[in-house]
Amino acid sequence: MKRAVAVLALLALIGLAVGAVAAFFWSDYHLNAARREIDRGHNAAGIAHLKLCRMVRADHPDVLLLSARVARRTSGWTEAEELLDRYWRQRGDDEALVLERLLLRAARGEVDAVGPLLESRISQGGPSVPLVRDALVSGLLYRFRFDDAEKQVKLWLDDEPDSALAFLSQSKLYERREQRGEALASYRRVLEIDPDLDEARRSLTAILLILSQGEEALPHAEYLRHRLPDNPDVMVQHAQALMLLNRGGEARPILDECLASHPNHAGALATRGRLARRAGDNEQAEEDLGRAVRLDPGDPAARDQYAQVLHSNGKLEEAARQREEHRRMLADIQRISDLVNGRLHDRPNDATAHYEVAMIAMRAGQYRSAHRWLLRTLEIDPDHLDAHRALAAFYRDTGNPILAARHRAIARSHPQAGRAERTSASQPEGNKQ
Repeated sequence: MKRAVAVLALLALIGLAVGAVAAFFWSDYHLNAARREIDRGHNAAGIAHLKLCRMVRADHPDVLLLSARVARRTSGWTEAEELLDRYWRQRGDDEALVLERLLLRAARGEVDAVGPLLESRISQGGPSVPLVRDALVSGLLYRFRFDDAEKQVKLWLDDEPDSALAFLSQSKLYERREQRGEALASYRRVLEIDPDLDEARRSLTAILLILSQGEEALPHAEYLRHRLPDNPDVMVQHAQALMLLNRGGEARPILDECLASHPNHAGALATRGRLARRAGDNEQAEEDLGRAVRLDPGDPAARDQYAQVLHSNGKLEEAARQREEHRRMLADIQRISDLVNGRLHDRPNDATAHYEVAMIAMRAGQYRSAHRWLLRTLEIDPDHLDAHRALAAFYRDTGNPILAARHRAIARSHPQAGRAERTSASQPEGNKQ
């Protein structure tokens, strides 16, 4: 009996050992696959492999580093910092971490501070050069330094004329300059080189939909649905392409499926609302478009459609209010375009212009974007009183009382604020407004 128990225990240990070895090789396969995908700019595919790696080796240094790289590329800068800090606690300041921190700073716009170090790495050559150029271009675009970004892209393409990532950066530059024709051509070139670069295909599809080019947009949308079947933005693009080709009957089930999994997806609601309006179901259209506008107040097309359906439903006063809001939004969009292509292009460190864009974004309900513009305002001018006040209100409303108190205290200690408060305090109580 004892011998049988011992044999069973030994077999169990052997089974555990074999399982552990199998898990190691399984996670190692997905780690290598993630590395290959991320090196090619395939962020979504890389994330899928990294998720599987984290099931077995959540704190593996390479998993942390690659996850931080994807977070940086997708503007998840806070997440990237946290992942790099976890890496540092294991490895310290090794070469890989130093490079990734430099790339993160560059992508966030600190190009003047880290540019010389990164340019030196480019001159040395090696496998990190595309990563460096990608981060530099991202940072220059973030700073509205379009001419400098164009020079960087040209140098990149001179060195690597068939680089999909270089053409992707060029495409983003064209988009930021609102050169849609050039952006389309550049995105098409990306996909000639690398058909699986989903970021390029999604951006290409978005431009084609804006230009109502449904015949070209639909094959791209279908391709993306095959690769990213559960992505709600991809599902909406697919439905919109079908609608452009008057295939609303096929678009409706896609939108219903999307909203079943993502009931608060503003884009899906707005698209389904437009489809309902086209079918003459104004009651459903009002419900969907109203929800879309409340979830995403910054979508002018949805608001315009909402105003129209309200008018059709006899709600004239509310329709007029929505039309006025739509006119204001279009004026704000034009103002941002003027600022970006004018003052911010000529003076990228104009704190007043950054603050104005932040306030426009805040009015439009684009709070995450407004937050970034406010932070950038304070990077340029740490004493910008109105930016501190706006951030204090933002952090108060988003449930961060510590940061709210910090910016409120800075605002109160500002010389201009102090003068205003002293003037107010010197007035008799009955004279205060």
